[in-house]
Amino acid sequence: MNARDLWRSRAPRERAVLAAGGAVIAVLLAVALVWLPLERTRVRLEREVPELRAAVQALQRDAEEAKRLRSMAPVAAQSAAPLAALAAGAVAAPPGSRLVLVDPGHLRLTGADVGFTQLLEWLASAAGNHGLRVESAHVEALAAPGRVRVDITLART
Repeated sequence: MNARDLWRSRAPRERAVLAAGGAVIAVLLAVALVWLPLERTRVRLEREVPELRAAVQALQRDAEEAKRLRSMAPVAAQSAAPLAALAAGAVAAPPGSRLVLVDPGHLRLTGADVGFTQLLEWLASAAGNHGLRVESAHVEALAAPGRVRVDITLART
């Protein structure tokens, strides 16, 4: 017996009761599986949105402060340690090289026999501690492993 025959074999009153019960079950399932999760999400979002808006405003204030500080940084870095002081010995050049002030905005690092590892460490330190960047570089490998001839021009970032 298939479902259609089973349904037709029921009395009209019994079919009405079964149809009403099926409708009630469908409504309860819709409430439990659709409406309640949506309601829980709405309540959670209602609670979280003001917190998220406050966080966005704080991030915007922080971004504006960072922009302001970033615009001040080059002026502060240039006044903190003039390049002449760096060339005069405030920063020790890598062994085997010398540091010379070319003009108020540039330094020149030259060396005939410099350790490549020491040179890279010094450049990283100069960039981080003194705001110097490599503007131009000529590095030539020597016959001895790890040794180079250098001619590097540095500028303040």
